[in-house]
This record gives sequence, C-alpha cells and structure tokens, in this order.
Amino acid sequence: MIRLIVGLMSVVMPVMTLAAASSQTSQDYKCHITSAKGDKVIFYHWKMDEASLNAASLPSKQRKSSDGKKYFIKDVVECVPLSQDFSSEESKQLDAKTLR
Repeated sequence: MIRLIVGLMSVVMPVMTLAAASSQTSQDYKCHITSAKGDKVIFYHWKMDEASLNAASLPSKQRKSSDGKKYFIKDVVECVPLSQDFSSEESKQLDAKTLR
C-alpha cells in the first residue's frame, strides 16, 4: 500500500510542478516612453503578473539608442500587450511610425 502511495506521489508531484510553472506565462509588451531623445515606443518581454511593476520601474532606467548613445527614460505614458492598441491618440500615431 505504501509503495502505491509513493508511486502515485512520484507521478502527481511533477505534474503539479509543471502546472505551476506554466501559470507564470510571459508576454510581449510595448511601452510609450518619454526621454531626452524624445518620445519612443520600446518593446519588452515580461511575465504577465509582473508587467505593471516592471512598467512602473522604467522611469530613470538607462537605455542605449541605435547610435550607441545612452539616455534615460523620463516617464512612461502607457504600456500595453503587443497585440493591443494604445489608448491615447499620440501613442497610436507613434506606434504606427515605429518599426518592428
């Protein structure tokens, strides 16, 4: 009887662990930010349950532009999943101009 219980536990525990790990799904996000170099749309890949915390921590982060110069993020206008549209018209226009 004990062997049966131990055998079942060895099968059930990995399945439960796998289910818990898959609940930590991540997603691509786009954020409209303001910086010394102007407004930009930048892209991130975050865990879904940490997205709002990550977006809130973006101001004062240092980034590198395509020409290699460093700049700081001043403010985050909004962050949305990549498949969604921004809510503000300014962000939508900037997103339309941004290369993927």
